[in-house]
Amino acid sequence: MSDWGKTFLGALAIVGCAAVVGLVYNRVSEEGIGLTQHPLQAVSDLEPSWFLDTPQAKKKWDEGVTFVDARAEDFYRYQGHIRGAISLPVTEFDSAFPLVKDRLPPPDEEIVCYCSGFGCEESTELARRLTEKGYRLVYVYEGGWPEWSEAGHPAEVEDAEEGEETG
Repeated sequence: MSDWGKTFLGALAIVGCAAVVGLVYNRVSEEGIGLTQHPLQAVSDLEPSWFLDTPQAKKKWDEGVTFVDARAEDFYRYQGHIRGAISLPVTEFDSAFPLVKDRLPPPDEEIVCYCSGFGCEESTELARRLTEKGYRLVYVYEGGWPEWSEAGHPAEVEDAEEGEETG
C-alpha cells in the first residue's frame, strides 16, 4: 500500500473514532442534543406542536404554566407583559439566566416563551437556549405580546414614573 493510502486510512480511522466518541459523549451528557427529534419539540399528548396560538397560550396560562418574556427588559417593564411572566432577555441570556433560574419550574414542567409577535425570533432562540439547559417542555407563543394584549388577556405594565406594576 502506498504512503498516501496509509495516510488516508489513518485519517479515516481518526475521524471515525472521533465521531464515535462524540456520539457516546452526547448520549451520556446532561446537555446532549436529541438526535431523533427537533430539540424544541414538546413531549405532550395534548399539543403535538411546540408553537402555540393565542387560545392555546391562554389555556396554558390558565393552567398555571410559566411564561417567559424574551424581549429586552425595557420592553417587558414599560410596554407591558403577560401577567406573571418572567423577564429573561435572550440578548442577555448568559448573565440573566442565573438570576432567574430559581424562579423557573423544574426542567420536566412546561414553559411558554414569547416576544414581540410574528417575525420576532427572540422567543424561538430563548426556547432553544432553555432546551440546551435541560428544559424539555418548552413552547413558543408565536403571537407574543401584541396578540396577548390585543385579546385583552391578563397583563401588567410598570409605571415609568413610579416604578410600580399596574394591571
